[in-house]
Amino acid sequence: MRVRDARPGDNAGLVSLAAQSTMDGDLALRFDREPDYFALNRLAGQEWRVGVVDGDSGPLGCIAVARRTAYLDGEPGSIAYVGDLKVHPDFRRRGVARALGQWAYQTALDLVGPTAPMISTILAGNDAATTLALGFVPGVTRWATIRSASVDLLTRHRPRRSDLAVRLAGPADEPEMVKLWHRLAVRRQFAPALDGFPLEQPGLDYLLARRPDGELAGFVGLWDQHEIKQMRVMGYSARLAAVRVAFNAAAPLFGAPRLPKPGGALAYRTAVNVCASDVETLQTLLRHGCDRLHGRYSFLTVGLDVGDPLARALTGLRAQPTDVDLLVLNGPRDRRTPIHFEIATV
Repeated sequence: MRVRDARPGDNAGLVSLAAQSTMDGDLALRFDREPDYFALNRLAGQEWRVGVVDGDSGPLGCIAVARRTAYLDGEPGSIAYVGDLKVHPDFRRRGVARALGQWAYQTALDLVGPTAPMISTILAGNDAATTLALGFVPGVTRWATIRSASVDLLTRHRPRRSDLAVRLAGPADEPEMVKLWHRLAVRRQFAPALDGFPLEQPGLDYLLARRPDGELAGFVGLWDQHEIKQMRVMGYSARLAAVRVAFNAAAPLFGAPRLPKPGGALAYRTAVNVCASDVETLQTLLRHGCDRLHGRYSFLTVGLDVGDPLARALTGLRAQPTDVDLLVLNGPRDRRTPIHFEIATV
């Protein structure tokens, strides 16, 4: 089965393919990629490629590989991320996914070499997916579990009393943000080695937390991805359908947007570039973020390593978890160090 590199002319076909790919569960979700399928890939790494399997009327399968610079055992190095695997429902179990996975592995070798880490993600408990993407390569291990927590914004999560002062970041804050990022991210496996932040990107706001003496204690980006990726609810389980009815009945009382009917888009923001010196700092940032987003969005999603002490910052925020396993080939030496992996762009 032939896999080729995607071309700009494949955009419409790939957008259509994404619109036919649904993640089933209590909440059946679809991630649309209108109007530009490749916009998310351009954000995923310094160098990237998308592989495509052709059908009679357009792409029937695709996968993406991106090269990123990340911290590995305290030093910046190259990693390859393999993701965005999609196969048209009518062509599953026909070898398309395996062909795409083999192409992705060879492409990752081209981008980062044979000894650099290669990373992929699957929904926790999805054992069938371990044979796809990087799962078929000998030596791949389940390195960690990332919990994507959806914090509902039906009611306000009032910030608790704290000595920290929280405000929006501006261009003048960027040098301090970069300095703090390097100091904290170097202790986390797979954290991106960043030298700047998109402080003026539309739909992306950064909140800062400063101590009374003015020292920067942490920051977090709150990203509305609607311009490049839309999350649509395609169905609710019986339990969540009942929750939706109750949620929507209460939403007008609290000035919150209703949860959509099947086929409708969710109004949400995603926490990105989470950087905090301690649990209190992150919890303060998240509570201020939730308070700012109340009335405009239904959820704030936050992804953290389940073994990360910072995950305690979600305590009391009514977060609904979705676990994602991180698969790694050629991982760094230290497996005890918490990881930092951005699931917002996968």
